[in-house]
Amino acid sequence: MIWIMIAALVAVFVVGYWFMTADTRKANDSLASLLKIKAVYIDSMLLEMGQRQSAMFIRSISGGYAEEIRKAAYIVFIYQTFIKDSSDENIAHWRNVLVRAHLDPQLSSEHAELALFYFAGLDIEPFELAQFRRRYNETFNQLPLM
Repeated sequence: MIWIMIAALVAVFVVGYWFMTADTRKANDSLASLLKIKAVYIDSMLLEMGQRQSAMFIRSISGGYAEEIRKAAYIVFIYQTFIKDSSDENIAHWRNVLVRAHLDPQLSSEHAELALFYFAGLDIEPFELAQFRRRYNETFNQLPLM
């Protein structure tokens, strides 16, 4: 009898946890499927954002609106290339991720402002991010001369 009660209690906790994290999983899955990457990249980014910003980020993309998910893809790009690893090889890799997702690889000031908002807890310098954006756009997004 005790085993049945313990099994029922475990089942309630598992179902409760599954239900409570449904928005996070949905947001991660939709963004990961757009970028064709593993959801662990998004999970690590959410952990660095902090609880409040990550909740706002998840809420913004859990509705499934395409424009919000596209904006979130640029946040992932900035996180992976500016915050985590700003080597040219890594930037080229993540630029290709954007291109494969049929997103414009050009970083705009709106993308930088969103990143500053969501990563406010990391004390990112706006000037450094603006320099990174300018250097990235000049180096990796040059139009070939015809």
